[in-house]
Amino acid sequence: INFDGKKREYHVSLPKNISKPIPLIINFHGFLSHAMDQQGFSQMDNYAHQNGVGVIYPEGIKRSWNVGKAILNEENDIGFVNALIDSVTSKYNIDSNRIYACGFSNGGTFSYELMCGLSNKIAAFGSVGGNFSINENRLCNIDREIPLIHIHGTRDRLQKYNHSDVDFLSTIESVNYWAKYNQLDIKVVENIEDIHKKDGTTVEKYTYSKNNSNTQVIHFKVVKGGHLWLGSPIADWLTLRLFFGRNNHEINSSKEIVDFFLKYKLSDFN
Repeated sequence: INFDGKKREYHVSLPKNISKPIPLIINFHGFLSHAMDQQGFSQMDNYAHQNGVGVIYPEGIKRSWNVGKAILNEENDIGFVNALIDSVTSKYNIDSNRIYACGFSNGGTFSYELMCGLSNKIAAFGSVGGNFSINENRLCNIDREIPLIHIHGTRDRLQKYNHSDVDFLSTIESVNYWAKYNQLDIKVVENIEDIHKKDGTTVEKYTYSKNNSNTQVIHFKVVKGGHLWLGSPIADWLTLRLFFGRNNHEINSSKEIVDFFLKYKLSDFN
């Protein structure tokens, strides 16, 4: 797709049957990664296709996404995604009422940006290992509730779980920000059964909700988990584990995200 005078690329992965309009997930790679890396890392196709969902893996300029930090990227990436959605829905049999966005690390942080910038086209949002950035130039004019799923390891060394810095809120602050925005006043905490004790991690599931609304903010806190697409078999590779920390096997980020997204349609909020 040509956008802002540049050729922008994306990889499309569709289920076999697209005779009826299908839901679509846009899945953003992390910093210094690529679209095809994210497809392999997340293994999202496995869960999306069996549920009749297509996935798009866009390619970022300078292998990054604009989250308000000039050192990374100053591209109009929100405008690019807007144009991308228009292009893809014109080419393929996509249900524009069921388009979703998620990503890993910098891509997850960019999904947070899209919550503010493109909630008129994207129904629900997800992040794995990516916190909400502190961006003074952000325009956040939304007039509806925003469903969010955020999966994060407490020992993530790159995107901090408990502590904010000058660039990013902590994971806890990111989740609480959107729970408060949606006025979700009910919080339920579940301990996921620790079946795979050898991986050294456990999972707590936080569900934020309120009466008379289906909107939820879901947070999977992976205790002692690292900076990975948690639950992916690729994250078990030795080189990844040694550098980025421990993987978890009680949940699979892709499955949790697909299941969460399919609960929502854009028309739910109109």
